[in-house]
Amino acid sequence: MMREIIKNSSFYLVMMVFLVSFFWEIIAAEATGTSQTSTSTINATIMETMTLTCNNATIPNLTAGTAQSVQATCTATTNGAAGFNLKVRKTTASADATKTIVSGTTWIIDTGVGLTAYDGTGTTPAVWTGGTTKGLGFRVQNTGTTNANSLNYWAADGAGTAKYAAFPIADQTIYNYASYASAASAVNIDYKLDVPTNQKAGAYTGTVLYTATTN
Repeated sequence: MMREIIKNSSFYLVMMVFLVSFFWEIIAAEATGTSQTSTSTINATIMETMTLTCNNATIPNLTAGTAQSVQATCTATTNGAAGFNLKVRKTTASADATKTIVSGTTWIIDTGVGLTAYDGTGTTPAVWTGGTTKGLGFRVQNTGTTNANSLNYWAADGAGTAKYAAFPIADQTIYNYASYASAASAVNIDYKLDVPTNQKAGAYTGTVLYTATTN
């Protein structure tokens, strides 16, 4: 009887050793198993956006021979990496290369004396000569403009130095800010008007169109 018990105990002991060894080999195999890595690339594209607002302007009442001016501001907001440019053209019905604002059927000639329609280069803006220059002119002011003189066409603000041109009939670039800006950019535009003594009295009006485009 005792011999049988010892025999059985030996069998169970051998089985336990076998099972422990078996499970240990499994655990060891799992611990030293083959591994593989892989990367995941995340791509995203942020689309460009653009907003533009330009306010209206009323030139003060004037008497022929004494020019009057008023300023309007165009505010552009864009996330474009290379900034934006601003173009302008006249849009008044029946306007042509020589006129922008009208009273009934009577026009003020933009290019009367000393003003040339802006052609997108620095050759057309000219210094306004008080009492001599006639017509409706415009310029981009340094004061109030983000990155002033971006095109360097309009010269310094002030009488005797500030350069003006007449509005073009086709889109022409008047401002170019070629850098990313996280905040809104302002372009301050000066409208200036003088007329000959025989210009018909009345209220004149007209429109111009500004277009901001990312670079």
